[in-house]
Amino acid sequence: MTWQEYEREVFKNISRNYPDAELEFNSKIFGKYSRGMRQCDVIIRQTIEEVEYITLIDAKYYKKRIDVKAVESFISMANDVDADIGILVTPLGYSESAYNRAEYDTSSILLDILTVEELKDFQGHWAIPYAGENGVILSPAFGWIIDATQRWSMVASSYRIGFDFDQAFKEKEFIYFGFWDTNKDPLTAEQLLKNQVELISERSKILESEIQPIQKSSNTLFIRKTIIENYLAVEYACAVEYDDFIFYGILISPENRESVNRQKLIQMIERALPVGIKQKNTHHNNT
Repeated sequence: MTWQEYEREVFKNISRNYPDAELEFNSKIFGKYSRGMRQCDVIIRQTIEEVEYITLIDAKYYKKRIDVKAVESFISMANDVDADIGILVTPLGYSESAYNRAEYDTSSILLDILTVEELKDFQGHWAIPYAGENGVILSPAFGWIIDATQRWSMVASSYRIGFDFDQAFKEKEFIYFGFWDTNKDPLTAEQLLKNQVELISERSKILESEIQPIQKSSNTLFIRKTIIENYLAVEYACAVEYDDFIFYGILISPENRESVNRQKLIQMIERALPVGIKQKNTHHNNT
């Protein structure tokens, strides 16, 4: 296979997974910092709630695993063209340093590195968890997936690629999401997090808990860190207020990965896009 054939194979797989999006193959897009046109293997344009989202895909036909320089170059170009999502596709995977560079990157771009085989099963980066008429368009952080299965009080969850929920639960490394309807019970995001702490304290001894605001673009997020006695993980919660509801995520993380997982939680809550859900009426009147 030549590199040209490889790029077309990548485009074919992407086209199958994004049937309703506008796709551009071997196209160019303007760079806001370079002030010039940048060549891109695949550009995906999706309009959601009248907002355009750009996914940038770079197909690397290397005879070895991609290295950290390739990831840094891709991050730089994705920033330059103001992409929302960046996906590197490679036939042989990536080095540990390349993975870490993407894993620990603090930019607002959602990054992923996929092999061609993984790309065939790729289902896109969007999910729409909801409760009643309140919903959000949600994207996973690097290396994680969104599981839209509703469990207990969870409307959705997120955990590392290659895991199922049971494995993630066992490893104590996952995020679960929920909604609070402020029309029915008016609370602020900060008050909601304080209420969560009170509920935890009713069944466990809290060693440490703090809540802080984080200013992100047009929204203020609130983040909570709670350490519970005899619990082998750290709990974080992050919440954001919208007109009719609060959307929140709760992270359970091993201590040795709490910093990067905290960033994943904040990134996912920050980039969630509120949407209204119209429930289909399945009841019919007989005449």
